[in-house]
Amino acid sequence: MYGVIGEDRSDVETLKVIIRKLAKNENVQIKSKGYGSCGEMLRKGATQLKAFEKLNCTRFIACYDSDRATAKDRKKELIEKVFTPAALSGECCALVPIQELESWILADLKAVTNVIKSWRPENEEKNPEKINDPKEYLEKLSRKNHRPLYSHATHNPIVAKYLDLDKVHERCISFHPLAAIVQNGKGNLRDEDDS
Repeated sequence: MYGVIGEDRSDVETLKVIIRKLAKNENVQIKSKGYGSCGEMLRKGATQLKAFEKLNCTRFIACYDSDRATAKDRKKELIEKVFTPAALSGECCALVPIQELESWILADLKAVTNVIKSWRPENEEKNPEKINDPKEYLEKLSRKNHRPLYSHATHNPIVAKYLDLDKVHERCISFHPLAAIVQNGKGNLRDEDDS
């Protein structure tokens, strides 16, 4: 069973969909908590993960967008403020999407067409993690009559159902630790080379 926390509810709901797809099992049990901000997650995350451990979770994931910081610095912060104080006995993954989780959606932009039928993105993003503010970029790409069709809070978890995870894995190095903990049971707290 997984214990998953993230900066907001949308990220956590998206991760739940992706974890089940990676596991090839819709029935994987996932306890989760999305916070109102990264600061709140960093303050309360250790206590929440410890509570998940008491509910028999054995794999733990904390997701913290790198935004404009380095993935290495964000990972270090997650370890220091969440995982070390929690002192969990299971496998742990400090998951740091480069820029934002939306870079993973940009890796397979065509998945959006399964949800927003009127939007036909023309180009594929070969290097989505190099795009600053991928959330805003998605909204900008989807503008029709000065209004974005895409809303991350609404669409991310739904679009995640259609993502080609092989494309995401190929185009987003920050996705690799999630794939590793789900598919191999391998966390990344001790792996300094893996951001």
